[in-house]
Amino acid sequence: MTSLKSPATIPSSLTTLLQPGEAIFLLVYPSLLVLGSLFSLLEPSARAAPYSATSQSHPPEVAPNYFALKGNIFNTWFVKVGWFWFTIAWAVWVFMCMRMLGKSRAPLGEEGRIVELDDDDQEGEEEKKDKDGVLVLTPQKLQSVLRWVAVTLWWMVVTQWFFGPALIDRGFRFTGGQCELMRSDAARQEMGDVREFVTGAACKIAGGEWKGGHDISGHVFILVLGSASLVLEALGAIVNNSRTGSEGKQQRLGWGWGIVSSVVGMSLWMLLMTAAYFHTWFEKFTGLFTAFLGLAAVYLLPRVSPQARDILGIPGR
Repeated sequence: MTSLKSPATIPSSLTTLLQPGEAIFLLVYPSLLVLGSLFSLLEPSARAAPYSATSQSHPPEVAPNYFALKGNIFNTWFVKVGWFWFTIAWAVWVFMCMRMLGKSRAPLGEEGRIVELDDDDQEGEEEKKDKDGVLVLTPQKLQSVLRWVAVTLWWMVVTQWFFGPALIDRGFRFTGGQCELMRSDAARQEMGDVREFVTGAACKIAGGEWKGGHDISGHVFILVLGSASLVLEALGAIVNNSRTGSEGKQQRLGWGWGIVSSVVGMSLWMLLMTAAYFHTWFEKFTGLFTAFLGLAAVYLLPRVSPQARDILGIPGR
């Protein structure tokens, strides 16, 4: 396989696990979870409202806040379809914003070889990209696509499908959880072990309650994984271009950067609301930990492994 970029060309200072800006931003996530959880303990209406361990939320009739309702518009149309919004924002960043930043790597030539350009040719290449280069496949864009495929696969494995039930559902069952059909004894017997194991969603459709085990917070997982991936993609490119004196082009990011920052901002707000009104401390922690596992594999492993770096690269390098 042709290497997209030789590890030898990356300064050792850039292969440290975390740059200062990245570390600071990643600390925002546990900070929001702690802040929201403390709010739920200290704010009078939230503390006084009954909490249902089965639904991992306050019952609708006694919800202390609009954001404490599972059916609030932001939860329904943003969080529950979050990966759609994250993918849209990622595509805007990669195909609209990245070409505005500094000098991109040269495009792939015949047989996948990198075409080396001198300064004059590079400037001409950038002018061409500004006009019609949205879909030009540079090594930098290709590696960003591979990174997004990797985090999307992790999202699917954890929340959607893993050779059957997703890891969240498997973990719930492994820790003693089950689907309890509450309508009648006959319905409970009809459910059976096979159907009972499928997913929490299938249990609820069948009229049962998914209860008894440890439920990793899917909201925390998706909000952290999706927004942090966007930030690590963008921050790496912006910081790298700042070092090379490309601040002028950063000001041309325009509406594309607005979409990315809006999705990240909404994610942080909904993470705070999730911390305040949904799930237990441990469920939120395991959601955060599971998201960080995926981020570490995709964004940190390439900084210490030349083999992973050849495939996935490092944002902005």
